[in-house]
Amino acid sequence: MFAVPAFFIGALIGWWRARKMGGKTLDLVQYGFIHGLAFFLIVLVLTVIADWQGWV
Repeated sequence: MFAVPAFFIGALIGWWRARKMGGKTLDLVQYGFIHGLAFFLIVLVLTVIADWQGWV
């Protein structure tokens, strides 16, 4: 549930960071995708841990 919005938030952060460093279009896409993927995986693991612990 939280993983999909985390991907988009990460993608926006990556896009912003690449633009801040003066990246071209492919740099923006790459940074956006990698940050989105990283945020997605982190939140996915945290969601599984929370489920195992009975917090959710």
